[in-house]
Amino acid sequence: MSETADNRPRCTYAEQDGPMGCDPHSIIELLAAGDTRDVYLRAEEPVTVREIAEELDLPRSTAYRKVERLQEAGLLRQLNERSKGGLPAHYVQSMDAVSVTYDDPVQIECSRNGATLWCEPE
Repeated sequence: MSETADNRPRCTYAEQDGPMGCDPHSIIELLAAGDTRDVYLRAEEPVTVREIAEELDLPRSTAYRKVERLQEAGLLRQLNERSKGGLPAHYVQSMDAVSVTYDDPVQIECSRNGATLWCEPE
């Protein structure tokens, strides 16, 4: 392994990395599912759940569940709370980049604000 890789923060397969908020097990599962990956990719710019549902032709309840799971895995973040006046919440990708390499072993990299988290499942 290169010295550069050794200097990056590591996490274990079974744990969520606290400072980065990146859950590697969930990332693999979520990004492997086509609809969920599409939701993640759609959130490159701020977007509402309604917009996601309409653009991806998903039931709104399904879009909400996918957004929630992506948030839990650390891949999306909510920009604002839904207002009393009806302004919807907006979501955006929380990582600058996510890379999953399916070589042996599987390796996951999540980058945010210049910091990189990487994992190799056991």
